[in-house]
Amino acid sequence: MSPTINLNRKSLALLIAIVCSGSAQGEEYYFDPALLQGATYGQNIARFNEQQTPSGDYLADVYVNGTLVASSTNIRFNAVKEGQQAEPCLPLSVMKAAQIKSLPATDAATECRPLREWVPHAGWQFDSATLRLLLTIPMTELTHKPRGYISPSEWDSGALALFLRHNTNWTRTENTDSHYRYQYLWSGLNMGVNLGLWQVRHQSNLRYANSNQSRSAWRYNSVRTWVQRPVASINSILSLGDSYTDSSLFGSLSFNGAKLVTDERMRPQGKRGYAPEVRGVAASSAHVVVKQLGKVIYETNVPPGPFYIDDLYNTRYQGDLEVEVIEASGKTSRFTVPYSSVPDSVRPGNWHYSLAFGRVRQYYDIENRFFEGTFQHGVNNTITLNLGSRIAQRYQAWLAGGVWATGMGAFGLNATWSNARAEHNDRQQGWRAELSYSKTFTTGTNLVLAAYRYSTNGFRDLQDVLGVRREAKTGIDYYSDTLHQRNRLSATVSQPLGRLGTLNLSASTADYYNNQSRITQLQMGYSNQWRNISYGVNIARQRTTWDYDRFYHGVNEPLDVSSRQKYTETTMSFNVSIPLDWGENRTSVAMNYNQSSQSRSSTVSMTGSSGENSDLSWSVYGGYERYRNSNSDSSAPTTFGGNLQQNTRFGALRANYDQGDNYRQEGLGASGTLVLHPGGLTAGPYTSDTFALIHADGAQGAIVQNGQGAVVDRFGYAILPSLSPYRVNNVTLDTRKMRSDAELTGGSQQIVPYAGAIARVNFATISGKAVLISVKMPDGGIPPMGADVFNGEGTNIGMVGQSGQIYARIAHPSGSLLVRWGTGANQRCRVAYQLDLHTKEPFLYLNKICEKE
Repeated sequence: MSPTINLNRKSLALLIAIVCSGSAQGEEYYFDPALLQGATYGQNIARFNEQQTPSGDYLADVYVNGTLVASSTNIRFNAVKEGQQAEPCLPLSVMKAAQIKSLPATDAATECRPLREWVPHAGWQFDSATLRLLLTIPMTELTHKPRGYISPSEWDSGALALFLRHNTNWTRTENTDSHYRYQYLWSGLNMGVNLGLWQVRHQSNLRYANSNQSRSAWRYNSVRTWVQRPVASINSILSLGDSYTDSSLFGSLSFNGAKLVTDERMRPQGKRGYAPEVRGVAASSAHVVVKQLGKVIYETNVPPGPFYIDDLYNTRYQGDLEVEVIEASGKTSRFTVPYSSVPDSVRPGNWHYSLAFGRVRQYYDIENRFFEGTFQHGVNNTITLNLGSRIAQRYQAWLAGGVWATGMGAFGLNATWSNARAEHNDRQQGWRAELSYSKTFTTGTNLVLAAYRYSTNGFRDLQDVLGVRREAKTGIDYYSDTLHQRNRLSATVSQPLGRLGTLNLSASTADYYNNQSRITQLQMGYSNQWRNISYGVNIARQRTTWDYDRFYHGVNEPLDVSSRQKYTETTMSFNVSIPLDWGENRTSVAMNYNQSSQSRSSTVSMTGSSGENSDLSWSVYGGYERYRNSNSDSSAPTTFGGNLQQNTRFGALRANYDQGDNYRQEGLGASGTLVLHPGGLTAGPYTSDTFALIHADGAQGAIVQNGQGAVVDRFGYAILPSLSPYRVNNVTLDTRKMRSDAELTGGSQQIVPYAGAIARVNFATISGKAVLISVKMPDGGIPPMGADVFNGEGTNIGMVGQSGQIYARIAHPSGSLLVRWGTGANQRCRVAYQLDLHTKEPFLYLNKICEKE
């Protein structure tokens, strides 16, 4: 048996690279033993003439299907039988790093086994020149992490904080003919508090109105209050209080109660939305390319055997997938995966559910408790299943349906049966069927969307039933565009024309039982771009037939067909936008023309922004509008105005002015956020539901990138107004305007927040005057480069650079620095200094002697 040899990287690379440049399974070579004379001559040197790896321990990098999973790992190679190739004995830790789906039971964590015992159909190759162990393992044997996967353990629930967001606008309007003056103040308020994963929210508004003909009045309106909590273990969010049902199967209801629904945002990016799975077989190690409309959207390397790709990004409405499998020999095979979807399509393996119960809002005068449950599941590329139920007092609705995706397109069908006591307390039963279709044609990349809904006369939606019951009890008239609706059809066609632009066509129609009304709409749009100039034209026509008497009588009253009215309107619009960028000022001019049967108008506007982060934005406009009256007279009042917005560290400030022939209006506005936290009160821009509270002590003046004007205040805090939940967010500070007596030890941090979290992002800073000291020893020498430098408190504040230079920040006007490059008494010295900390110079330059201690 060959003797075991222990080799490190340097000795092995020197020896093996000389005698067998190549891998254990590389080209044939011959090594002449006579080249090595000495004590070891003749001792099994001839083994280097064979394509074998000598037995022994190797410090190797381990790759699985081309991906590094373990670096600098000790791998033992054992010869199975005398004269046979030595093979790697792999420890359990490497197999876990490789994410093997099912591992054989083993008692010892350090036990190693040949690869074939861990995974029967796997293979290996060892590159002795680079010390790389290449493992080839079928994808079906691996635990797959989809693209964009982030472990829930890394999600940040955020800090304890209370916030108030406001969007406030004040306007003053004056009619110059009647001298009527009117003032109006409106402030939209959103407030909340975060306690770990529990998030309390309240939405409201404050209004004030005053005129010279009426008394002033203040009014506070509470819109809704709720508590929410993400539940990571089931990819869901729990809401208690005022909320809305989320299901697209039944439609949205505003209610007060409890709701538990799937939160799609918790899924990895490669599992959100709908995309089909790609499955195939590779004859060898292959490169797989996935294209859509000729564009590459995904590439990967796969081992021999079956492979699957289940984490494609959602690119619906872009056409079927073209898959190329390029084998190691260069042979290429191709196949197509149909890709069509409708709004109800669910990715294979995913499920969506929603549970809600409570009381329907605005209907508290009657019995309004209800329950709703829906479930959707993507069975495979072809089938999605839908189930649902909505139940209330004397009302039941049951839904079943799904999506069938084929090469001819995706077909969606949902059927709902309802049973209710509605008008005049009569029992109403009926069906509603909804059919949808979507297909992107590869011939011309034509996008078609269509949806059709048919309801029998007895079908009732829950909100319509509650509205009818409330009208019967209280006399409050109820109006609905879904009650008694029979047919509804809509279709949209979008056709890219290459350099000629894009053409869009859409049509919709809806009619009602007993000929109550019919609404038909047609629209055509064309848009294009020439160089940087964009332009478009839109033409729309709407024809409406409706029961005029219905607007003055409730739905429980008998229908008078003699009150039917008809109205037809045709509108046309044309727009063009021309950019006029002057240096850092981003400016554009736009022209719009609109015409209808009642009027025509034309407007010319100019918009722009300035500043490095476009913190200042403005616009001015002028135009006219000509109206047609019954006497065929016409008038063309002119209008002009403008607005200005400045983003500041405290939020956005706005001002506007508008004037016409008989009126003028001026307005002011502001928006922003206040956050109360353990460190104090911080003001910043208007935030989204998920945002960050930044703390960088001493970094006053640092600008928050993408912060809409946010700047670190004198207490070291700032607000980043928006974060993407469950995704990696880079938080960066720009230090160019930061105070000169401090610096950041790192300019960027990463955070993965929960939805609704106020993420706390801390930046470490160093305070003190920036000093560059040129140090010499008493004998004229310099301390070694890389020697550590400590301040008087024993804190490491830097190291010695080239030519004995020390860069450090020093907070005290006098003292000494310890320079140390070893543990011996003669391997240290001390630099005494005296500084003027009040100088405005950003840097101080000193020449000092480092005295031996």
